[in-house]
Amino acid sequence: MLLGAPVSWGSKKHPSVSLSTSEAEYIALSLAVQEGKWIHRLLCEIMAAANEDGPELMIREDNQSCIKTTKNPVNHGRAKHIDIKYHHIRDEVKRGEVKLEYCETTVRLADSMTKGLH
Repeated sequence: MLLGAPVSWGSKKHPSVSLSTSEAEYIALSLAVQEGKWIHRLLCEIMAAANEDGPELMIREDNQSCIKTTKNPVNHGRAKHIDIKYHHIRDEVKRGEVKLEYCETTVRLADSMTKGLH
């Protein structure tokens, strides 16, 4: 979100079968971080041209297990089967390039596109 408007959104089929909801969320988070970093770099370049500091890259996630997997470098039983290519998120968070924040599912604007209309 930038100035209250979505900058990017997407929906795509996962490249592999997920064995749990947390794994599916972790893979989706990996893809979101990749897209977010590209957009973040672009915004920082624009802001630098205007002699202003760029915003921090904040990603809001509604799955607490996914956030815990990101912050815990130990490959415990629940995450040992996740392909290593998705663990770049851990490095991004550790370096401070990406901030993760828990966000209740009920207040997530993006989830409105995945839930049935009532």
